[in-house]
Amino acid sequence: MIKTLSKTVLAASLLLGSATLMAEQKAAPATAKAPKLKPLTPEAEKAAYALFDALKMKEGIHDALMNSLAIQLKRQPAMAPYAEIYKNFFNKYTKWDDMKKDLAKLYAQAFSVQEMKELTKFYSSKVGQKSLTIMPRLTQLSMLLAQQRIAKHADELKKAVAEKAKELEAAAQKEKK
Repeated sequence: MIKTLSKTVLAASLLLGSATLMAEQKAAPATAKAPKLKPLTPEAEKAAYALFDALKMKEGIHDALMNSLAIQLKRQPAMAPYAEIYKNFFNKYTKWDDMKKDLAKLYAQAFSVQEMKELTKFYSSKVGQKSLTIMPRLTQLSMLLAQQRIAKHADELKKAVAEKAKELEAAAQKEKK
């Protein structure tokens, strides 16, 4: 009974923890309030939807969620038996038809109708499509390069953190007196 309860609690905490981790990867904290958006004009909505098609956003959002889930499952193998629950949950609450109007509002806040049309034109071109294919890999490689550079100098960082920890400890000791 206790083992079953422990497994259930572990599964629930993994579910909540991983969902939170995935949401935090690119989103504002849950406590943050969504921005107040001005109404979406029909022209802006149409321009945003055309841009979304050029960006292949529907597929991109789904793929990003599933990739995040795959990463979490690799990091926490104990979640594997619950993979289908996660997939169903994400599919339930991130349906494209439920999200696209809200996304259009966000894009309409950031870009004018004309800018969205220009972006659509670019991303519909061969170079734009190539950039959609290549940029994620270039971003990944850029992060890897940065990680390698940071790792190369990790001792310097550790030393600086240790020195600051000593300063903080000394200040805390001083306050106690």
